[in-house]
Amino acid sequence: PVTCDKTNLMLCSANFSFAFLSPFFTPILFLLLWGSFDFIVYHYANDNILTYTKEGGIIENIAHFGYILLIATLLLVCEDYKDKIKSWGIYLFLALIAFLREAGIHHYLSKTDTTPFKSRFFLNPNNPLGEKIIYGCLLIIILCAVLYIAIKYIKHLITSFFKLNTVTFSIATMCSIGVISKLVDRFPANYRKSHGVALDENLYELMQLMEESSEMFLPYLAILILVQYHLINAKK
Repeated sequence: PVTCDKTNLMLCSANFSFAFLSPFFTPILFLLLWGSFDFIVYHYANDNILTYTKEGGIIENIAHFGYILLIATLLLVCEDYKDKIKSWGIYLFLALIAFLREAGIHHYLSKTDTTPFKSRFFLNPNNPLGEKIIYGCLLIIILCAVLYIAIKYIKHLITSFFKLNTVTFSIATMCSIGVISKLVDRFPANYRKSHGVALDENLYELMQLMEESSEMFLPYLAILILVQYHLINAKK
């Protein structure tokens, strides 16, 4: 009986490992969790979805917790990365920036504007030149970090995608969700601009829920990628 129990446990562990490291695990898991979360909120929000999506709401707090876990995970798996400055260091830097951005720190940086990270801030003559230089340099640093990672891995990501690489599929899922969430975020404003009227209130609330909830999952997807990469490296 003991041997049987151990055998079953080993089989279960092997099956879970196989599923977890499948290239389709991340996209399927995301769709299930995202769809379930939005369904629950939409049907049980008592016609007040915006209380969940507003700043300081439940969705934002879940995202904040996710970024804290992401930073902690990066610290735990740092030994997976031999180049601490050009790879792991950049990931940690971008995770910190994403966390601060999600926490809304950009709203408190400028004395004269709501945020220093939009084109209107640099075009507005009322904003101090010193702030424009400081935040312009910060944006350049962030852009260079992102471009460095993109250029370094773009060839590998493209070729490995068609080889059904697990980590590549997970990265593609996370990046696609990030892009789609931004498109959904801009849709109400673009609709008003092109049609001259505001989007239907119910549709607007639904789109806000879809956008905020998809962004909420980004740090958790990043954690999933780090864990998958760690386990794959451990098998080598």
